[in-house]
Parts: sequence; structure tokens; C-alpha cells
Amino acid sequence: MTRRVHPLFIVMSSISIIRSLLIPFAALILNAIRKGEINTYTWIGVSVGILFVLLYGIASWYFYTFTIDTETIRVRKGIFQKSERTTQRKRIESIGIQQNVIERLLRLATLTVETSSESGSPEVELKGIRLDFAKQLKSSIKNEEQITEEQQKEVAYTIPIRDLALAGALSGRVGLALVGIWTAYQFVDRFIDRYINRLFQELSHFSLLVLTTLGLLVLLIVYIGSIIVYILKYGSYRAVLQDRRLLIGYGMLNRTEVAFHADKIQALVIQESWIQRLIGRASLSLHIISASGEKERLLLHPFIRTNEVDAFLTTYLPRFRQFSPQHEVAPSGFRYRVRWPLLGYTLLFTALSSVVIIVLDSSWRFLILLLFLWLPVYYFAVRSGYRKTRFGTGHDLLMLRKQWVQKETVYTPRLKIEELTWSVSRWLEAKEIARIEIQLRGNTAFNALYFERTDIDTLQRWYKQSFLSTPLAGEAETDDE
Repeated sequence: MTRRVHPLFIVMSSISIIRSLLIPFAALILNAIRKGEINTYTWIGVSVGILFVLLYGIASWYFYTFTIDTETIRVRKGIFQKSERTTQRKRIESIGIQQNVIERLLRLATLTVETSSESGSPEVELKGIRLDFAKQLKSSIKNEEQITEEQQKEVAYTIPIRDLALAGALSGRVGLALVGIWTAYQFVDRFIDRYINRLFQELSHFSLLVLTTLGLLVLLIVYIGSIIVYILKYGSYRAVLQDRRLLIGYGMLNRTEVAFHADKIQALVIQESWIQRLIGRASLSLHIISASGEKERLLLHPFIRTNEVDAFLTTYLPRFRQFSPQHEVAPSGFRYRVRWPLLGYTLLFTALSSVVIIVLDSSWRFLILLLFLWLPVYYFAVRSGYRKTRFGTGHDLLMLRKQWVQKETVYTPRLKIEELTWSVSRWLEAKEIARIEIQLRGNTAFNALYFERTDIDTLQRWYKQSFLSTPLAGEAETDDE
């Protein structure tokens, strides 16, 4: 049966188009107001533009239809250039439900159905359907059977706001917030230039202590704002495990829900920033089979205690068990890891020092020399991280760990590795060390350097065993491929 999306799709699409054009239209209107050129014809032009957007939304809704039968899902859309996309239901890998702010206000949702293809976008995307209807479609598309209450046993967890606030405070998003503020300022600078100049004139009368206090206050406000944005993004977080299927949903404004089978997980990533390591915390994320790069990496837990990771994985992802790595990096490879960055920093700092000594007065000449203190700090930080780079194998999992400022540990099933490669320059080939890289589906790759060739040969033999018809002794059959 062929159906159309909800009529409120007209409102949603019209608001989306107007929102995307709001900044350039606002800039034109503000510029016209400043020059005194705004008149009745200006508002008539704006009204005609809004009417055109509304008519375009009506036409988009009328030609937007979908059909779901026992074998396929077909979506037809397009006003001037029509398109029809057909997807077989048996090829479906994951199903997601997203809601932006407009959709939440209108009680609508976007249903995405994805396969293992690498097209870069979901195979099926139904926008502007009722949230309840989207959930019903998700159940019917996956052919989920009606089961008894005892069989519907769920294991669910949520993340308290306190943990989300701590995760946001340690997420390092202040820099991104400052960049966003600076970009916005550059855009509106010409409209508020005189007010900014007046503000700087007023501030010039304050003392250095007051200006420093005001600067710190602004940074504090930006810092708190970044925490609030993090909470809004991941608030109402809930993950449910039922019959080896995971449903992950988050977002207080833009709501995202993704459902997938646990066997479709390509990799588990455990990340620990240097601050998180000090307080014994980590974040967990998943790489799942997805056509959309945006959802290829999915947050599993933003702020878990490191001593609770094993219990958490045992409950929700029993296949991913932590174990100790068996192979360390080659000690002789460190000087090749650090030589070019050190040389680059040295040349850069030398050039900056030369310019400062020539241009500035003597009171500033020697301050620039403090940059050279970064070189030993960089050296010892990279040395500590390099020595902690490891890889290991356990059961059917490969574990790859590397560290610098952030410690990252990756666990990936053997059968999920599309390619295992090693590479080395001609100069280092005689040193019997090389860089290893694993390639997963969807252009996801992890790498580390440098390892002894004997260790890499051991890893290659382990990887080739995935193509044997029978598992190794002590290993269980896997059901994901």
C-alpha cells in the first residue's frame, strides 16, 4: 500500500528552508535598514519568498510517497526530477529514529534504514512521519515477532545528569565554543562595529585587574555554555539490550534513536583523556555497520568508571572482553617516531624567535624563547605514550592501544577486519620495524607504530585464521558472519 508522509511535513520542510535562508536574508535586511533603503517593496519581496517556500513544501509533500511490502521498501520523491529507491528488507543492518527540534514540537520523526553499503547516506529516509507510526514501522520492518512478557526481558541503563555534566566539563569543547563565537562575531562585525568600538573605548578605562576578571568571567560563561550544550545533546540517554539487540537513544532537543544487532558492531573504542585518567573515568563508543558517516561512531557511555568497564561489558556486550596485550612497540622505533615533529617545532620556534628579536623591543625578546621549553615536554610526553602502545589477540578479538595525550583502546572482532596491512619506508625496512593498520567496513581505520616484524607476522597468522573453515582450539564459533 502506497502512503504519503504526514501533512505536517509541509510545515516542517518550510521552516527548514526558511531557517537555512534566515542568515542571508537577515543580513540583507539589516544592511538595507542601515542604509535607509527598506520600503514596502522589500516586505512584498520577503512575503513572496515565504509564499514560494510554502508552495514548494506542499509540492514536496504531494510527491513524497513510500511503500512497504513483505520483500522491499520503496520511497518515491522529487518535484521536477523524480526518483525511486528500492531496498530489500533482508539487507537491513540498522534502523534509526531521529527528531530535531522542529520535529519534536510537531510530534514527527525521521526514520532511517541502513544497509552495509558505502553509499554515504541511509538507504531509506522517511521524513515527517508521526513518532508513534515511526516506531510501528521500525518493528514491522524488522519483522519483530510478538513475544511473551517473560521473553521481553530488557536490560536498560540511563546516565544521570550529574555524570553528563562532568563529561561535558572534561570534553574539551571550550575551544570549539570559542571558535564558534569568533566565527559569529566575524559575520556580524560590520553590523555592530560601532557598538564594539564603543565597548572597547569604555573598557580601556578599566584597570588590568578588572579586565582580567572580565575575561575570566567570559571564559567561565563559555565553559558553562559548552557543558549545557553537551547535556542537551546527550540528555535523556537510554540504552536497552533485548535479545542481543541494542537500542540507543539520546538528545533533549534533537532526539536520536538507533537500533542494531550486537553482532553488527565493528569495534568498541575506550577513550581516556589525561584528566579522565586522573579520576579513573573513560568513555565508550561503538563503530557500527552504517551507510551514514555521521552515525558510524555511536556513543555508548560518556563517563564510566574504569573499574566498572568489565562488569558493564559483561552485561551489555559480552563478546567484547578486556584482556592484556601481548606485544609491545619496538624500542628502536621511538627516534623515528619523534624525529620529524621535533625538527619541525625547532625550525618554527627558531623562525618566530628571529622575527620577534628583530621586530620587538628588548623586553619581549627573551619571552619568545620560552617556546623552546615545549620541546622537552613534547619529547617526554611522546616517549611515555609511545612506550604504552600495544596490541594483542584474545579469542576472536584484536586489541590495539595507543596513547599520547589521550589513551585509546580499540577492540574489534577478527571477522570485521576488512584489511590488515603493514607499511614502512625504504629507510626503515632494514630496521625490521613497521606500522600496522586495520581497515574496517565504512572507511574506518586504526593504526599504530612501530612494531617488530616478528610480532606483525604473528598478527598476520592470527588474522588468516579467520578464513579457516573451523575455529582454533578453545575458540567458539561466531554467528556474526
